[in-house]
Amino acid sequence: MGRPTFAEIDLDALRANYHALKAAASHGELMVVVKADAYGHGAIIVSRTLAAEGCRYFGVATVDEARELRNAGLQARIFLQAGFFASQVHEIVDLDLTPFVFHPSLIAPLEKAAANAGRTRFPIHVKVDTGATRLGVVPSDLGALIDRLRGAPTLRVEGLCTLLANASDPTSKVTDSQLTVFRSALRALSDAGFVPAICHVANSAALVLRDDSHFDLARPGLAIYGLPPVAAVREKIDLRPVMTFKTRLMQVKRVSAGAGIGYGHTFVTARESTIGVLPVGYADGYKRGLQNGGEVLIRGKRAPVVGAVSMDLTTIDVTDIPGASVEDEVILWGGAGEAMISVNDVARLVQTISYEMLCTVGKRVPRICRG
Repeated sequence: MGRPTFAEIDLDALRANYHALKAAASHGELMVVVKADAYGHGAIIVSRTLAAEGCRYFGVATVDEARELRNAGLQARIFLQAGFFASQVHEIVDLDLTPFVFHPSLIAPLEKAAANAGRTRFPIHVKVDTGATRLGVVPSDLGALIDRLRGAPTLRVEGLCTLLANASDPTSKVTDSQLTVFRSALRALSDAGFVPAICHVANSAALVLRDDSHFDLARPGLAIYGLPPVAAVREKIDLRPVMTFKTRLMQVKRVSAGAGIGYGHTFVTARESTIGVLPVGYADGYKRGLQNGGEVLIRGKRAPVVGAVSMDLTTIDVTDIPGASVEDEVILWGGAGEAMISVNDVARLVQTISYEMLCTVGKRVPRICRG
């Protein structure tokens, strides 16, 4: 028997989400974001599964993440989204990555690396800062970027992209402004003779909520894994959660009223109770804050988390779960239908977002794929 705490990855749900989002894109093209180990789902299996479904583009944050995928045999396009240093350009070229260039100073090192490797028309995507104020060429530096590009014959400006700061609000004036700046940057590059063939702006929310952000490609992240970034997305597209975080009851004990539970006795029973002990804790990504209102599913019913969540163990009150016994399956989040706890709801309890919850499921938690 393997570890009883594991993340079940539903590959059929992954495939369904991919095709649903692809159908929602007016251009029909997606760059699936698999950074942070595919948001905790397993970048290799996610990439292999979706490449088999026809996905041609994948996005990562770091060169290390890209190298892992190349070593696993992924031959699809891999885009380096979250920046790089000039010292990394040779590996970027060797791994055949497509970098998002965010400053004019990076053009010369990329040109040299591509030339040394004998590459011609090495593709790059220019990332312009349209108002999110993160990585990106600021509009006032576009002239300097164009000047550098004129001296870089081995490079090809294949794409232009940006990050939307407020895509979850379909009526956002911030997004309106960003799209205006983006189109202005596109004109400036095109007028200079660098006409991007692939423009991309839309993340998960914008793909579903802002048709004017579609351009040639969309970059869904959270939605691919079955989680709507905002409720409005859920209302427009059917998504199925890909991860179900599970464990099993390790011990069940009857305790008297007034019993203190766990470190610091942060919970004291008000009645004679049945307490279950789970082999999962914050080292696995099950947050400490879930002692305040957290629930799990066992035998189709909800049981509250009681006492402090520790590094390796969590306690729950199963007094009202008839027959609860050792080795019963416990769903921490995920599931289907009424027997489901959304990771979005779990995240709200600990005042964070589902992205963080998924990404911090620990390495010692096996990923077991179904479908």
